[in-house]
Amino acid sequence: MKKIICILLAAVIPALVFSACSGKDIDLPLPGAQTKVSVEPQTNEDGSIQAQARLVYAKNDSLNPYEAVSSVNIRLLSLVYDGLFTLDSAYNLNGAVAKGCAGGTGTVNVMLDSSARFSDGTPVTPQDIVYSFELAKESDVYGERLAHFTSVSTPNASNMIFTLDEPDIYAQNCLTFPIIKEGSDEARPTGTGRYIFAEDAGRLLLRVNPNRKGFAPSITCFELTEIKDSSVTNSSLEIGSTCFSFDELEDGSYTRVNAKTQNVLMNNLVYLGINGSNEYLADSLIRRAVSSAIDRNELVTSSFQGHAKAAVSPFNPDWYVIAGTDGAPTVENSDIASLIEESGNNPGRMPFSLVVNGENGFKLDAAKQIRQMLAQAGLSVMIHALPKEDYYTAVRNGDFDMYIGEIRLTDNMNLYPLFRGGRCSYGVMPDMQEQSFARYVQMLSGECELMDFINVFSSELPFIPLCYRSGLALYTNSIDFGDSACCITDVFGNVDRWIITKDE
Repeated sequence: MKKIICILLAAVIPALVFSACSGKDIDLPLPGAQTKVSVEPQTNEDGSIQAQARLVYAKNDSLNPYEAVSSVNIRLLSLVYDGLFTLDSAYNLNGAVAKGCAGGTGTVNVMLDSSARFSDGTPVTPQDIVYSFELAKESDVYGERLAHFTSVSTPNASNMIFTLDEPDIYAQNCLTFPIIKEGSDEARPTGTGRYIFAEDAGRLLLRVNPNRKGFAPSITCFELTEIKDSSVTNSSLEIGSTCFSFDELEDGSYTRVNAKTQNVLMNNLVYLGINGSNEYLADSLIRRAVSSAIDRNELVTSSFQGHAKAAVSPFNPDWYVIAGTDGAPTVENSDIASLIEESGNNPGRMPFSLVVNGENGFKLDAAKQIRQMLAQAGLSVMIHALPKEDYYTAVRNGDFDMYIGEIRLTDNMNLYPLFRGGRCSYGVMPDMQEQSFARYVQMLSGECELMDFINVFSSELPFIPLCYRSGLALYTNSIDFGDSACCITDVFGNVDRWIITKDE
């Protein structure tokens, strides 16, 4: 699929440190210690700056975070630009330019870190944040996550109030858009991130930001080497043009390279889309039977070759909100035969059509496994493996009974695109999601618990979650990163732990 509110306070918000909209006011972790680290560049014999490792960038793409379109540049720029907050692998909120927030049903109230500085030493102002917010709203990369944010106001120099058009108690997780200095160089705006751009002897470098508090990595300087597009980053790693690459495995295959690797769970939900116009699949009991027949762990292990994690609910299994629980719904009946019998239908008489992108190896294998699993439950499936563009056309036109889809959720786990009227809600009929959508709205406004929604959703199943897909972080063998882990919210999140063990 296409990549595809605390009521506003009348009085000035006091100088409190707010938590992430939890109803409790607590400090958020800030990046590093509160001392500034001074880093002098090491030089070669000829006086040029010494780079300890290499990273790649797409020269034909912008290095402005609001103009870059290539995945390689977008990821690279996370080293140069911070947001108000950062997220860890469980989507917990950590302070960056901001140090805390509080929210309710229509606003997110953010307290700024008064010590935050741009790389040129100047303080970050509310005006810089308003400027960045407006750019982010118009950006193809950041616009979707800010779709429900309507405005931002600045009651004082320490606080920002972001207003939403719909309730969302997790909206603060979307405030990770890059903060840039208003009026700075448009080609490479000034940021607050871990590194800064530098040029030396005709080379483009990333050097440690001298005004970044508490960031003291082993690698203080990267040389940036050019590539034509993001598709060649893995091969660039093999020939030594870069020390790091990230592969989303979006084509459903992986070619092994001589490198260290880490599986990184992405926020990409793979699901079974359902066409409610099918007389059998219009019955939630049949949809539940289909879901019960699918062994998600087997799909992950076999079809996705371990590059995924089973999803027993629509939400990312690593999300802190469901961490510590199995996230499994409580439903009265999950027995396949009795669900079919209770429905009073005999769906086994006619095969369901299952549409899949035949150019994606993982998903084509998953379709074949699902066919086998449903056959064991007495349900017949006919696979239609189509070229990618034909697959998109078939799904948009509703030419399916079921289809294997994928959507990258925003970091607040927004499911609106999958419900009726959303951009990925193909086939969803009103009766299929009436209760679950209503309960979802209640969940976002804090009127019910997350598990209440999951249980209602699992009774209706307007779509059937299968798994969350992983990408692959690849490091040159000369990089030692200890036991630190990469995460999809910042693929360079462990860069301070990288150590060069030998020459590349």
